[in-house]
Amino acid sequence: MLTTTLESLPLYQLLRRGSKRFNLELAALVVFAGLANAALLAIINTAAENARDEAANGRVLGLFAVAIALYLYTQRHVMFTAITEVERLLSGIRVRIADRIRKADLYPLEQVGRSEIYGLVSRETQTISQAAGTLVISLQSTMMVVFSVVYIMILSKAAFVITIFVTSLGLFIHFRRSAELNALLRNAQRRENDFLSALTDLLDGFKEARLHRARSADLFDNITDVSLSVEQVKTRAGTEFSSHYIFAQTMFYALLAAIVFLLPRVSTAYGPVVLKLTAAVLFIIGPLGAIVATIPLYSAANVAASNIFLLERKLEEASAPDTNGRAEAPPPARFTRMDMKRVVFQYGERGKGAVFRLGPVDLHVTAGEILFIVGGNGSGKSTLLQILTGLYHPQSGSVVMDDTLLEPATAAWYRSHFTAVFSDYHLFDRLYGLRSAPPERVNELLRLFQIQDKTAFEGGRFTTIDLSSGQRKRLALVVALLEERPILVLDEWAADQDPVFRRFFYETILPELKKSGKTIVAATHDDRYFSVADRVVKMEYGTFVEYAGL
Repeated sequence: MLTTTLESLPLYQLLRRGSKRFNLELAALVVFAGLANAALLAIINTAAENARDEAANGRVLGLFAVAIALYLYTQRHVMFTAITEVERLLSGIRVRIADRIRKADLYPLEQVGRSEIYGLVSRETQTISQAAGTLVISLQSTMMVVFSVVYIMILSKAAFVITIFVTSLGLFIHFRRSAELNALLRNAQRRENDFLSALTDLLDGFKEARLHRARSADLFDNITDVSLSVEQVKTRAGTEFSSHYIFAQTMFYALLAAIVFLLPRVSTAYGPVVLKLTAAVLFIIGPLGAIVATIPLYSAANVAASNIFLLERKLEEASAPDTNGRAEAPPPARFTRMDMKRVVFQYGERGKGAVFRLGPVDLHVTAGEILFIVGGNGSGKSTLLQILTGLYHPQSGSVVMDDTLLEPATAAWYRSHFTAVFSDYHLFDRLYGLRSAPPERVNELLRLFQIQDKTAFEGGRFTTIDLSSGQRKRLALVVALLEERPILVLDEWAADQDPVFRRFFYETILPELKKSGKTIVAATHDDRYFSVADRVVKMEYGTFVEYAGL
């Protein structure tokens, strides 16, 4: 039954991920540390009983030295072993979460939310890390209590029964309340995630809030309300744990009172061992108090482990299944034609907002053409580009490239034909995945996009990415072109460019890219340059409509 109970605890399941050798070694060290502690109690009692016998005390002193040496050795190794292994486990968790994030599909990953991922990875791993040493000491204290109770049983069967009864009563009440206390902790952590999300809003929307006093005040009021709710929930959790601790301490002193006042009435043989039993009970009150004091820490670590497992499950569900299908196309990749047929994609409900539906749409892209996708904001252009590049999977319909159907087994191969600069692009300061890119080619592109005097490529990274929004987009396109993939996807790329460079981009760069064999699919509002495209298609409300031309 104990094994079944342990198996159900998330923290225990997490620690079992450690090596078998670690688990066995730690268990052995904990047992020996507890045994050494209990042995010290028996040795001290024996020494007190034979205080006048110098010869006997000399032998007992030798035993005391052995016991204290064993205690110091096991205590040190318990702490060092536990901390080292727990940190290794947490490092593995962080790496595993990062691995699952990079393998996830975009849409389900967006539903998980950045604030939840940030909060769990930073807070929960820190909670377990901080708890590791204390929890191991608690385990050692538990073993010491077990051996001390065995010692009490040797001294007096009646005292043993009373000790077991009082301790069992305290444990029963604890486990009855543990579910409520854990629920409080989970609620507190959910509210902390809400606060992190609100704070992210403030940081990401700082300029908008600073320009609008009413918006800033309203946003701050929301942050204050969320913070107050965190305070209330955590205060309640803290007071409940404090009450729990006080109750446990009361139970311990009740045990001592039962040994001193009740036992003489039920056992005539109690007198000769009264001092030993009293010393034993006093000896275990400290460790029992330490065990109870770690209950909030243990509960927090257990909830943290549960949250980590929950996040891992969400990310696993978001991950594209590995069906050992086709790998990425080796560069330079080639294609002839891509077709979308009756593709439909619908966003799930987000709060109370309306559901957006794309499709059904039909679209073909031919190698070597320049295709412009036009339409108003909210018409579905960006969603279409996410599907086109394989980041979103159509919920119905099909996407086919050169007679190969886009499906989990071919998704990596399909995506390897695309490079993109989306409207919400992220600019890395180094060429991840392109470490072998010739510096002269990088510098050539920097000159082409007229940012060679703003940043440089040195030591495998750009000297700065602290550029204007237009210059950052130019640098992002430089990186995209270094990938040497056949299809270039751009989402409102020219929106932040000055008029001179915008004209240079449409009238010089795009034709040159087409001449070099690139296929370009661009969402744009720049109707002045629609003539550059081979084809222009228009979107409204998630579908294509007839485009009348210039």
